[in-house]
Amino acid sequence: MSKIPLFFIIVLAIIVVAASFRFVQQRREKADNDAAPLLQKRVVVSNKREKALNDRRSRQQQVTPAGTTMRYEASFKPESGGLEMTFRLDEKQYHQLTVGDKGVLSYKGSRFEGFDPVP
Repeated sequence: MSKIPLFFIIVLAIIVVAASFRFVQQRREKADNDAAPLLQKRVVVSNKREKALNDRRSRQQQVTPAGTTMRYEASFKPESGGLEMTFRLDEKQYHQLTVGDKGVLSYKGSRFEGFDPVP
């Protein structure tokens, strides 16, 4: 009988440690982005993706289908060559972009700041 509660305590401890690690990781990334300099590059919009987030339990999906919350991402390829960069955007920023657009990308660390198209 004493082994079952010990097992649950170990599982609970693992969950708490994993959640704490993720929380600290997110705070560190936010601090790194805040401290990073604002960089600007001439880029081409190479790809756009929108993905429905499944934030409901299975029984809730039977009543209302998933897909009310979306995640928007866009990829940018530097005109001068180099690695493609992917950023998470909000809905308004996402819909203003078109694949193939050229312009100036502004970003801080891994945070998208803006895109100014160049005609």
